[in-house]
Amino acid sequence: MTLALPDAALMSRDDRRKYAERIRRLEDIQPFPGLDWFNSEPCDRHESLNILCRRCGIRLRKHQRIGASWMYLGLPDLLSDTMGSGKTAQICAMLAMCKQNGELGLHNRAVIVCRAAAVWDPWGNELKRLLPGISVFVADGDKDQRLRGYMGNWEIAVVSDRTFAGAHGSKQSREGDVALLESFPVGILIYDDLDALRNHLTETSIAINRLAAQCKRVHGAHATPTQKQLKELWCFLQPVGGRAALGSLDFFEAKYSGPSSKTILTRDRSDPTGRRRVRKKVQLGSGGGITTNPRKAAEFRAKIRPLVLRRTAKDIDGDVAMPAVQYNPVFLDLNPRQRTRYEELRRGTLRRLKETGEVVSKAEAAAAFNYGWQICSGLAALDEGPGADDSCKFDWLMNLLTGDIADEKAVCFVYFRKNVAALAQRLKAEGIDGVLMWSGETDQRERARRLARFREDPECRVLVGTTTIEASLNLQVSRHVALVDTILNPARMSQIVGRCARVGSQFPTVYAHHLLARGTQEDAYLPMLRQEGEIADVVWDEKQSLFTTLSPREIMRLVAYGKF
Repeated sequence: MTLALPDAALMSRDDRRKYAERIRRLEDIQPFPGLDWFNSEPCDRHESLNILCRRCGIRLRKHQRIGASWMYLGLPDLLSDTMGSGKTAQICAMLAMCKQNGELGLHNRAVIVCRAAAVWDPWGNELKRLLPGISVFVADGDKDQRLRGYMGNWEIAVVSDRTFAGAHGSKQSREGDVALLESFPVGILIYDDLDALRNHLTETSIAINRLAAQCKRVHGAHATPTQKQLKELWCFLQPVGGRAALGSLDFFEAKYSGPSSKTILTRDRSDPTGRRRVRKKVQLGSGGGITTNPRKAAEFRAKIRPLVLRRTAKDIDGDVAMPAVQYNPVFLDLNPRQRTRYEELRRGTLRRLKETGEVVSKAEAAAAFNYGWQICSGLAALDEGPGADDSCKFDWLMNLLTGDIADEKAVCFVYFRKNVAALAQRLKAEGIDGVLMWSGETDQRERARRLARFREDPECRVLVGTTTIEASLNLQVSRHVALVDTILNPARMSQIVGRCARVGSQFPTVYAHHLLARGTQEDAYLPMLRQEGEIADVVWDEKQSLFTTLSPREIMRLVAYGKF
C-alpha cells in the first residue's frame, strides 16, 4: 500500500494519532521519502553498502521504515521491538525526519538518555555514522568537561543515566545534568533501555519525567519493559503520557493487577507455647486482574496500543530475516574440588532446614543460593592461588574455543568478576586473543575501542562480558554465545543472546550454549525459566521468571535438592 508521509509539525494531535495507526497496519511504506540527513550511502572503502562495515550507512528495512514513520507521526510513544531488530536505526531515521521538517536544530534540540555502557556504542558512534550532518555531543568526562561540551552548538546530546539524574544521600547530594539541560531549548527527549524506570520513585525516573514535561516529543525504547510486574510498564509509560491513558498508579493496580498476596509470619496454633511461627499467605485486594479477566486484558491492550509499538521476530519478515536461535543446554559434572565444596554447602543447608523448620530468613537463603551459584560457576569467585580457576564450565568452554569453533568468534557471558579474570587468564595461556567488557573498565571510550576491535579485528576471537553486555550492544559478528552463568530471568537471558541474534547478521543461526552444573541447584533452572509469567503472557506473550516469588525456604530447598 502506498501512503504519503505528511509533515507532522503541521498536523493536529488527533490527525497524527489516526495517521500513526494507519501506518502501523501497513506492511511497508513505498515510496519511502528520501532523507537528506540520513546516511544510506557506502563508505569510501566500499562500492556498495556492506552490512558488516561500521562506516557504511544502512538501508532501512520494511519494519524500520514503518517504525520510524510511526514515531515521527505519532504522539509520545514507546518503541518496544524485540532485541536486535534495529531500534537505534529507527530512532536515527525519525530524528532525520525531524531535522528535515525543521523540528530538530539549535532552536529545538534532542537529548538521548541511555545506560552508561551505551553512551558511545551504540549511541555516539551510530548517530555520527547515520546522521553525519547533524551536530552530536556525547556528554562523558567529568563535570567541567561536560559543561564545556554543553556550551557548544550541539543539536543532539547523548547523556548517561548516571550523570543525567541527581543523587541525594545523607552525606552528599548532586543535582545531575538534568538541571542544566532544562536551561536549553530541548524539545525532543529519548530514553533508551533504562531499567531504573521500572520504579517511578528512582532519581532517573523523576529526572526523565521532569525533562519530558518541557518537550514536545518524547520517545522511549526498551525490548523488555515488563519483566515481572505490570507496574513496570506503567512506570515506563509515564514520560509518554501513561498516566493520562492508564490513570494513577493506585487506580491502575486496583483495576488491572487484580488481587495480590504476601507471606507473613504468624503463630502456630498447634504449639501450646506460642513460640513457633509459620508462614501464611494472606490475600490483598479483590477482583480479577488482566491475567484472569479477558475483558480487562482486551481493554488494557486497547489503552496502551496508541503508546506502544512492539514487533517480535515473527512480525519482522519480507526483506529481512532475524537469525534463528538454536538453544543448546549443556549439562556438566562438577570437577572434584567443586563437588566437594557444593556437598559441604548441601549438608549445611539440609541441617539448617531440619533445625529451623519453616523459619528461614531471606538473607540466609540468599547467601546459600549465591554461594552455590559461585561454586557452580568456578572456584575463582571464592578462592585465590593455584587451582583457584577450577571450573567444569571453563574446561568445556576452552575445549569449544580450541576445537569445534577454533576459527570463529564467540561471546561469553560470566556473571562474577573474579571468574571473568580467571577465564581471561585461561584464554591468554592458550594464545586466544580477546577483550573484556566488565565493570573493571569504566572508561567509555576504551569500551568502545574494545568493541570495535572485537567486531573488526579477525585475530580478536572472544569477548568475555558480565551484565555490561546485557543490552544496547551489537555483537552480530559472532554466532556463538556461551552462557556460563544463569540469571533467573528469561527476559534478561534473551537480551544477552540478542546481542548476536540481530537484524543484518550474516549468520542464519545463532547458537546459545547454556552451561548448567548437574546435581546442583542448577538442575531446577530450566524448569524455572520455562514457567510462564502470567502478566507478560497477556501483555507481550513472553515467558518470565517467577524466581522472586520463591520463599526463603524454597530457595534453601533449591540449593539442597535441586528443586523447590
